[in-house]
Amino acid sequence: MWQEIKSSPEVVSEMLDDLKHGNTYYTGVETDKGVLLFSRDYVGNRQYGDFMATNIEKRFFEPDFEGKSLNVYELRGWPSLMEGKVNRCYDDYGCLLPLEKIPTDAFVDKSSLKSITDKETYDLSPTWENYYKLTDASKGLGLTRSSDNYDRMTLLYIMDKGYPRDGLIDEYPDNFSFHEKFEKIESKLLGRDRWDVYDEMQEKAKKLAGKLLKEHFPETRQKADVKEKAVVQKSKGIKM
Repeated sequence: MWQEIKSSPEVVSEMLDDLKHGNTYYTGVETDKGVLLFSRDYVGNRQYGDFMATNIEKRFFEPDFEGKSLNVYELRGWPSLMEGKVNRCYDDYGCLLPLEKIPTDAFVDKSSLKSITDKETYDLSPTWENYYKLTDASKGLGLTRSSDNYDRMTLLYIMDKGYPRDGLIDEYPDNFSFHEKFEKIESKLLGRDRWDVYDEMQEKAKKLAGKLLKEHFPETRQKADVKEKAVVQKSKGIKM
């Protein structure tokens, strides 16, 4: 066995790398205060999930959420060297601490992370695409979608792309709260004369989505350029 290992440069290189950086994988989440580390076992995955749900997913569309981008790392390290640095987001009762209450020494300086094996960066601008990437299980982080944010994402999608041509299909646990509001539009888009009324129905769908978003989620965060555009339009109206 040892002779086989010695004769394989790739295996030798991997073993030396393990010796240098450690052989246990961890997840790191970068914050303004530093990087929080989580183990890949049940305890770490639970803390990671709670932290991301509370501080990223649920706050994504809130007007006071100031996140610009999110960096998530995969790194390796020896368990003995990671002791005291991992899974520090719970209190003594197993409840998630508010971000401002997490101990200062739980945040690791990014410059000290020498064993990063992968990095993923996510744009936190308030668009449906960015939210979808965060919550997509196949190509994103797979964060669980809260019901209100799923509605926001879907309404923003309809405002941008129009109503899905074949109708909107929910997959558990996602459930669009405003299906009934779009029933007539969906029926027209699936009817025999759908191509004759397609553009008209899509315009109605986009306007309805905007109306519902404003009525039910008036505090939804918007991109800065959208706000600036709205201000300019209002200003022009006043001058006229």
